[in-house]
Amino acid sequence: MDLPGAVLAHVQDLTASIGHDDRDLNDTLAALTTALLSTATSYCGLQLTIVDSQWAVTLTAFTDSHDVPVGTSLRLPLGLVSTTVDGESRVVFYAGIPGAFTDLAADLSHALGGVPVDGQSSTADNADPRGPHVDGHRRVIELDTDLPPISRVSGLTGLAELTVLNRAMGMLIQQGHDIEEAHLVLRREAAAAGVESHIYAARILRG
Repeated sequence: MDLPGAVLAHVQDLTASIGHDDRDLNDTLAALTTALLSTATSYCGLQLTIVDSQWAVTLTAFTDSHDVPVGTSLRLPLGLVSTTVDGESRVVFYAGIPGAFTDLAADLSHALGGVPVDGQSSTADNADPRGPHVDGHRRVIELDTDLPPISRVSGLTGLAELTVLNRAMGMLIQQGHDIEEAHLVLRREAAAAGVESHIYAARILRG
């Protein structure tokens, strides 16, 4: 089995499943978990974050109990996997044993055409530690830079708020604003009201 290729394919499928089909999401997550366990037996979870309209939708899926310490992480920018996502989008894998993702990072680096690996567990001695940048975002596989996890509570957050934002954007566009102007109006008016953008968007929808 081409493990790096399988991991990348499952990540791409998982990214595409967010917000569309819960069954596909669960099946893809299970397949990705199986692939990761085959390379890192202490794999214990992931956080996948998709940024859309400057709003983050995050899927958190941990397989272990919360009292088991996390010893390592591997961050993969989703822009390396899909050209359709925002540069801030990413997936972070977690495992219990330090160094568990070193080989996977090297394999992914090779599969992605030599993308640098950065982090204290990196074996890429000749890699530029700053890494390549595209649209201002780092295109680097990072080891152990996401420890400890921000949250280990499994679930999907941000999708409902993104839906509200998109509906409000649609209303502003119908009123004659282009997409960039609609973004600006939402951010400016929300800041003036002292609330987050999705809260102000809900106010717009209520009229």
